[in-house]
Amino acid sequence: MSSSALASKLDRLRDLGDSPEKQAEYAERLFRTDKNPDVVRAALDVLARREDRRLRPVPLAKYAYCDQNGVRRDPGGTLRAAIIHALRPLVVPEDTRLLERAATTVEFLFGEAAGDLRAAGLLVLNEVDHTLAGYHAVRLLTDEHTSIMSGEPALTAVRVLASQGQTLPLYAYAMRDGPMVGDVLGESLRNLTTLPASLLPAVVARHGESEDEIALLGLFDLLLEHPAGGESAAFIVEFLRTTTLYNIYRYMVSTLLTSRDEAMLRELRALADLERNPRKREILRDALGLRSSTAPKD
Repeated sequence: MSSSALASKLDRLRDLGDSPEKQAEYAERLFRTDKNPDVVRAALDVLARREDRRLRPVPLAKYAYCDQNGVRRDPGGTLRAAIIHALRPLVVPEDTRLLERAATTVEFLFGEAAGDLRAAGLLVLNEVDHTLAGYHAVRLLTDEHTSIMSGEPALTAVRVLASQGQTLPLYAYAMRDGPMVGDVLGESLRNLTTLPASLLPAVVARHGESEDEIALLGLFDLLLEHPAGGESAAFIVEFLRTTTLYNIYRYMVSTLLTSRDEAMLRELRALADLERNPRKREILRDALGLRSSTAPKD
C-alpha cells in the first residue's frame, strides 16, 4: 500500500469521528479486509472504543484466523495481543478457552516471539477466572522464554499475582538461585510489603549489592513501604555513601526527602557535609536546597 493510500484510509477513519455509527462500519470493514497492520490496528482501536458487544464476533474471527498459522499470519502475536486487550471491557466467561490458549502460545521467529501475547492472555484471563489465572501466572513467572528486554510474560505474571495478594511465588522468585530478569525481580520485590519482618534482612542481603538498577529500585521501594523497612536505615545510608549508581542515588535522595523522615533527613545532611564525589554532592545539595525553599513555614 502506498503512503498516500494509507494516509487516505487513516484520515477517513479519523474524520468519521463525528458519525460514530459510520465510523464503526468503516472500521469494521477495514479490520476485516485490509492487510496493512497500521490500518488494521487503527480500525481495531475504533472498535475497542465502542465497547459494543455486538462487535465482538469481528475481532474474535480475526483472532481465530491468525491463530491457525500465527507465525505466518501474525508474527510475534502483535495483532492477537491487541485483539485481546481490545476485548478486555467485553470479556465473558466463554472467552476462557481463547485466553488460556493465548497464555500458553509459544511461537518462534528469530527466537521465541509471543511473550506479549501470553501476557495479554493472562491479564484478561484474570478478569474472568482469578483462580485459573493464578495458576497460569505461577507458571509464567518462571517462563523460560521471558524477554530480557520487556520482562514479558513474567512481568505481567508478577502483577497478576500481586493483585491477588499471592506473594509466596514472588518471594520464591526473589530468593531463587540462578539468573533473574531485572524487571521481574524488581516488581517482585516491590510487591513484598506484607513479607514477615524476620525475612526482610535476607532479602536485603540477597540483593543489596546488585548492580541491576531496576532490581535495586524494587528493593528500595520495598524498604520504603514495608512496616519494618526502617530497620534497614543503616543499609540505605551505607548504599548512599558508597554507590556510584547515580540514577538510583538521585531517586533515593528525592524519595527520602519526600518522606520527611527526620532521622533520614539528618543522615542526608551529614552525607552532604562529608561527600567528596562532586556529582553526588551536587545531587544532595540541590535536593536539600529545593526542599529548604519549598518546605512549609511554621
